[in-house]
Amino acid sequence: MKKLKKILLINWLYFSKELIEVGDINFLTGKNGAGKSTVIDALQIVLLGETNSRNFNQAANEKSQRTLEGYLRADMDDNSPYSRRGKDFSTYIVCEFQDEMEGSSFVTGVTFDCRSDGSYRDTFFIYTGTLPENCFIEQGEAMEISSLRRFLKQNYARAELFDTQKEYRNIMLAKWNVHNEQVLRMMKKAVSFRPIVDIQKFITENICDIPDKPNIELMQQNIRDYKRHELLAQRQQEKLDALQQISRLYQEMNQAIDRCQIQKFLVRWAEKEAAQTEIDQRELERTECKENLANVNEQREELERQIEQKETRRSELELACRQSNVFQEEERLLNTEKALRDEQKKLEQGLQNLEVEIKREARHLQRFCGKIQELEPEELLIPVQEAANTVQKAYAVFTGDEKGLFAQPVELFETGQQAAAELSDAVRSAAHKTEDRIAELKKQADQKSAVLANLRRNIKDYPHGLLLFKDRLEKDLADKTGHAVPVYILADVLEMADERWRGAVEGYLNNQKYYLLVEPGRYQDALNIYDRLKQEAEYRAFGLVDIGKLREKETLRPLPGSLAEKVETENKLARSYVDYLLGRVICCDTAEQLRCYKTAITAEGMLYQGYVARALRKGWMEDAFIGRRAVQLRIDHLEKELACLQEELRHWLDCQKGWGLRQPLQKQLTGLQEPLFTQRFVRIDVAQKQEDYQRVQTIIKEIAEVKNQLSQLNLFWLDEQRQIIEHLKEEIRALNKEKDAKNVQRGNLESRIHQLEYEILPEKYQRYEAIEDVLNEEFTKEYRENIGVPRYQQELDRLKKADIIRKNFGDSLAQNTKAMDGARKKLFAARREYAERFKPCAFQIEVMDNTEYEEERRTLQESELPRYKEKIRAARESAMEQFQNDFLAKLKSSIDQVQEQVHNLNKALRQAQFGTDKYQFRVGPNPDYLDYYNMITADELMEGESGLFALPFQQKYGPLIEKLFSQITMADDTQLNARKQSELQENIVRYTDFRTYLKFDLETTDQNGSKQLLSQTLNMKSGGETQTPFYIAVLASFAQLYRVNDATRFGNTVRLVVFDEAFNKMDSDRITESVLLLRKMGLQAIICTPPDKVSDIMPIADRTLLVDKSGYRMHIIPFGKEMQNEGSTGDPESSAG
Repeated sequence: MKKLKKILLINWLYFSKELIEVGDINFLTGKNGAGKSTVIDALQIVLLGETNSRNFNQAANEKSQRTLEGYLRADMDDNSPYSRRGKDFSTYIVCEFQDEMEGSSFVTGVTFDCRSDGSYRDTFFIYTGTLPENCFIEQGEAMEISSLRRFLKQNYARAELFDTQKEYRNIMLAKWNVHNEQVLRMMKKAVSFRPIVDIQKFITENICDIPDKPNIELMQQNIRDYKRHELLAQRQQEKLDALQQISRLYQEMNQAIDRCQIQKFLVRWAEKEAAQTEIDQRELERTECKENLANVNEQREELERQIEQKETRRSELELACRQSNVFQEEERLLNTEKALRDEQKKLEQGLQNLEVEIKREARHLQRFCGKIQELEPEELLIPVQEAANTVQKAYAVFTGDEKGLFAQPVELFETGQQAAAELSDAVRSAAHKTEDRIAELKKQADQKSAVLANLRRNIKDYPHGLLLFKDRLEKDLADKTGHAVPVYILADVLEMADERWRGAVEGYLNNQKYYLLVEPGRYQDALNIYDRLKQEAEYRAFGLVDIGKLREKETLRPLPGSLAEKVETENKLARSYVDYLLGRVICCDTAEQLRCYKTAITAEGMLYQGYVARALRKGWMEDAFIGRRAVQLRIDHLEKELACLQEELRHWLDCQKGWGLRQPLQKQLTGLQEPLFTQRFVRIDVAQKQEDYQRVQTIIKEIAEVKNQLSQLNLFWLDEQRQIIEHLKEEIRALNKEKDAKNVQRGNLESRIHQLEYEILPEKYQRYEAIEDVLNEEFTKEYRENIGVPRYQQELDRLKKADIIRKNFGDSLAQNTKAMDGARKKLFAARREYAERFKPCAFQIEVMDNTEYEEERRTLQESELPRYKEKIRAARESAMEQFQNDFLAKLKSSIDQVQEQVHNLNKALRQAQFGTDKYQFRVGPNPDYLDYYNMITADELMEGESGLFALPFQQKYGPLIEKLFSQITMADDTQLNARKQSELQENIVRYTDFRTYLKFDLETTDQNGSKQLLSQTLNMKSGGETQTPFYIAVLASFAQLYRVNDATRFGNTVRLVVFDEAFNKMDSDRITESVLLLRKMGLQAIICTPPDKVSDIMPIADRTLLVDKSGYRMHIIPFGKEMQNEGSTGDPESSAG
């Protein structure tokens, strides 16, 4: 047996140098954070031959952030004074093993050379012998790798340093006499061992050595090959199906064409026969029309003869009447009466038309004047209303309904004309005055709006040119002096001390508040500039104050109570001038006080000066320009003024609209360009109409005289002759009417004959010939003689008439033509679908020939499809062979191997008993994959050469094989999305893993022989009860791997097991049983647990190792059995404190 005896830690976290001696059963404990896992992590590096930090502290904290770098440089706390960061040093983790059978020792370990720049290099080493006395420390520092290499070469004959971790692991396992890396995997799992509820996963990962999965890439490729050939064959079969469908549709189309052909012939031939019948009928009609026309012409000639005789008689009688004296006198009187009546009508029409115009204008004027009279009287409107009243009176005579308007005297018309002219002048004058007032108000409103806009931008509305003059002065002074010279407007630098006196100050200063101020030293320059600019009109009206002379010549101390006290300023120039202007003007509360002073003023603007009292202008007082508040005051003042202006403007606009004064008077009346009642109209037109009126009266009398003369004539003989003439006229009219009827009849017959000869018959002959041409063009002579005409004769015998044949077959022809078109469209659609589906395809689609498609169909049916089927057969056989050899055989081998491992494990478990219970692992087929398990383990696979291809095996498992193929292989042309790709990978992992087909469990047998499966009772047991079988399983696995029952040299192995956070769910009895089982199996153990298990484990452990942490230092305090036997009652936990 080979045992671990010592562990050496140098520069490992807070262990500077620690030599730990171990026994068979070792109990490693200490408070949380004391460093238990630090020792376990160091031990793992040497025992597993790995520097991977993923193994660190997994049992203590699965989310541990400990790293190899942190362990080496001791920087887990940045404030640590013992941190090795930034230094050169070496770290050692070394284990010494003793071979009790051979009586020798060997050492395995790792060293890290760490540099101040943060880099490090590790080297594993093994040598035969024990740990040196200096523990690899020379001159107070751990040896570097180069020194170690030299030290081992000098002191140990069999020493090796390894370039790779794999080489180290192989030699270490040889030293352990365990030639199986499964022990390393088991040890890694045991260190971080945590029993879980998934029994299947626990057994396969922790107990069994998992065989490699079968490599199915070649099998997948073979499956893809035959699947691809299957797809190609399927596509060829689809092409063949499509071509057969095209062939069928082509036959259907030809049948439809034949049906349409015979029906079209019958219709055409029937149309030809019908056309001949119509020609015969029209020829007969033409003959009858010509006979009727001859009869009508004879009757017409007889009527013309009778009419001529009666016309001659009528003419003779009318001549006799005209030659009589009575007739001639009557004719003269009637012509005279007609002429008089025409003249009367013309004159009366002219009188009536003008009378209507006069009355229409009069009514318009009356309405207009009425509207004017209804308006409220305004100053501008009074003359218009007076003129309108005059017009109403003057035009009253023209608005009545009585006749004889032009019988009135001319003075009435003259009065109306004069009244209308005066109204027009009044309206025009009022309109002009209104427009002028509106224009003036708009102008004032626009000016005030512009001023307000500037004021709202804080620009005062100083007199025009003031600001320009100020800017010009400043610019020219700056040009002359070379620096800026300020120029001030007096009003800008003043502020009102008392707002009540603003009006008095503004009004008294008036234009003086716009005067400009400059420093006395620059006044002469400013004056010269002003003198030069005075010719420019906009600069003439502004004052330039000479403050220097003012201060020199005048006393500037203002009197108490003067107006100067009402004004404030920080500008000294302004102060001097204001004191000069206002310092002698005394402020008075009442007008009675004014005479007490030479110059005085009231807040209301009454000024007493030069022994004269006068009121300041209101406008001067209200124009606020002084101080900062002046802008807002002016805005308020101007807004009120603007509101008043706008209100007045609205009033005048309303008046203008209401009065209707925007248009001249003539447009207010009839809409004529000129009024009717003008001087010319009255003088000429009215006078003419009065003459016409008198002429009408005369004509009336003349007509009466003519009628009297007509009544005195003797008309007896003349009336008798007229009656005879009238009778002849009636007879002539009757004959003419009969003649007209004959003319109409003759015209109809001639028209019909012409229509028949030049329209109908030519069209009928032309249609007949066209039908014959169509028949000759569409049907060959053989078709007509052999098929068409015989069939037509049959139908004529049956239906008797050509029209019936044409109608019956014409109706069905439309349906069959539609069916033929449908058949052709179906064929073309099938061809188009074929060309689109099986690209590239150069076959023509809309042609009546089907040769290309028929040739392609025969080629597919006779050669290509059989060739593809042969390729499918060969590829499937290859895939099946690969499936049998590389998949099923390897899965079966893995299953057999695992079952053998479980058998051996159960053999070891039968020799180990935990208390009164015994344990056995059970392995069998997974019910969810039982069909697959039976196929994998089927005896038929091992029988004969056919195996997988045997008919019974294929009949039983063929569909299952295909299903499995579809789960683990996709066709080459399948585009996999992310989800499908993920499913495929999951399926490959599942179906190539032997564990998929097996179900594992742990069977417990109690002292009464009662058996239970752990999977069925797991959720009903306590944590300790569920941990127990798992620990037993792990220990049994280690015992099997270490061959503890082999007493030969082959069984001389290391027996070490390391548990971190062990037995945390077990009670005291179970812990004791577990440790006893360790001893019984001959295993050496390092058990790491928190201090709460001290009382349970320490009495049964060979050595208790207490990890103590004080600040940034860690130490191991050993407690052996000999110490307990000597009567020590110390508590390791309290000792650690």
